[in-house]
Amino acid sequence: MISYTKDLKKELSTLGSCEERIDFLKDKYKGKTAVILLTGPTLNNHDEEKMREIFRERDDLVVMPVKQAYHKTLDTSDFHIMNHWNVDKYNPFKYKNLENTICFWNCTLSFLDEHIKVIEDNNHPCDIWIPVTNYPYITREQSIHMTCNFELFKMLGTEYKSIWGTSILYSTAIPLALHLGCTNLSLVAWDLKLKDQGHSYSEKGKSIVPVDLTEEEEIRQSSYKLYDWCQENNLKIRILSDVSPIDERIERIKSIEEI
Repeated sequence: MISYTKDLKKELSTLGSCEERIDFLKDKYKGKTAVILLTGPTLNNHDEEKMREIFRERDDLVVMPVKQAYHKTLDTSDFHIMNHWNVDKYNPFKYKNLENTICFWNCTLSFLDEHIKVIEDNNHPCDIWIPVTNYPYITREQSIHMTCNFELFKMLGTEYKSIWGTSILYSTAIPLALHLGCTNLSLVAWDLKLKDQGHSYSEKGKSIVPVDLTEEEEIRQSSYKLYDWCQENNLKIRILSDVSPIDERIERIKSIEEI
């Protein structure tokens, strides 16, 4: 799929605004499986070389690592999804080999100018950025994981923006996958609350971000409504994580090969 994405990236570069580029991507991966690689600790459970080999061989997959998960997929990534939270800790500007990967940033509305300046000043690859409406423009209770109004995922293709998730999965990754026309969602390392491990993997296998247990529980509860919404919209959703506490009705898979 990466050769196809490489061609799309070239065409994107000829378009002016982010709105034009978002319109251009509509249904470009229709019927494909979006493999969204999140940053939970179980991401370390997978052999990186084997994973990349599978991704190179499969034309039915759209590989979409989030933030530092890119280090696991490298040049097999079709999209790299970024935001600015923990930007210094993750140091996104060290990412290499993005020439054939579409770089998609979300920039929170409350820090919009600052976030755009960070991208420009560091000359980080950015093919598209979207504003994400957050506090104080909305209250925490109006974020997607609290309202479970998953119809808001569709805002990306109509209003060229998104609503605070609070997770990047809800605010950016799933909306992008649906806009691309993907009908299957495979979520790798959506681990949520791991009390003893934390929120994100690290190169050493230990957590690098402390867990907000209240927020993680709220997201877990929202997963029940997410499953129902996917069923109503003919979307297949599966998880590759042996520790995830989210809705047990969501199918679990045991390996990258099963995607």
